[in-house]
Formats: sequence, structure tokens, C-alpha cells
Amino acid sequence: MTRHRHVNCSVRPVERQQPLRVLIAENHRDLSDVMSQLIDSEPDMRCVGQVAEAADVLAAARRAGADALILDLTLQGGSGLPLIAELAQALPSLRIIVFSGLAFSEDVAREAKRRGACAFVTKGAEFDVLLKAVRCGSQAA
Repeated sequence: MTRHRHVNCSVRPVERQQPLRVLIAENHRDLSDVMSQLIDSEPDMRCVGQVAEAADVLAAARRAGADALILDLTLQGGSGLPLIAELAQALPSLRIIVFSGLAFSEDVAREAKRRGACAFVTKGAEFDVLLKAVRCGSQAA
């Protein structure tokens, strides 16, 4: 049985002048494309880029002015887990949402949060759970 991490969000939605700028770091192009389309279909979000290489994530987040990053833990050229602390330090306002196909592990989720992620969502979860994590994480700043 796959356990899905649900997002605990007590923050009320806030009216924003601009849509949330969401960057996707995902090594599966088809999934990344679908996620981009779904994000762009939300009135309060815009996908501002997609990257598959671990080495490209920080520069892409800076260049795009991303508010939120959906980060797969398995990227081309390296794991997303070590990137979390680097991203959190370099871009403290960036909300990092881990979106992983790895079997849910409390230890991995705890480590991701310790390093600076604001949420951990498994790829088996409903897409609405991921959207809630992006919205909640972006309001936590």
C-alpha cells in the first residue's frame, strides 16, 4: 500500500496581484509537460520553466524568478535531496515542494524538510494535493 503525504495547510488563500511562478524540476519529460499544462490551467499559477538536470535547477529558479519549485528527488546528474539546502540558502523566498516517485518514507520527508523543503508529496497523490502544497508553501513566506 502506498502512503500519500497530505499537505497540512492552515493558511487561508490570499489574493495575489500576480500568479504564482512555478518551476518544475522533473526528469521525466512527459510528466513535466503534463504538470506544466495543469499548472497553467490554474488561474493563480504559471509554469515558468522545466528542468531535468540537477545542475540546472538553481540557475533556472533564479532566471525565472520562481516563487515555488516542484522538485523531483531523482534528477538527471544527481539527487534532488542535496539541492534543497543549497536552494533554500541561495533563494530563501523559494518554496520547495518535493514531488517524488520514491516510496514514501518519513525519514526522507523529514530530511527534505530539515534541509528546507516546505512539503513532500508522492507522485501517486492526486494532483490537487500537489497544487495545495504549492499554494500553501507559497503563502508561508
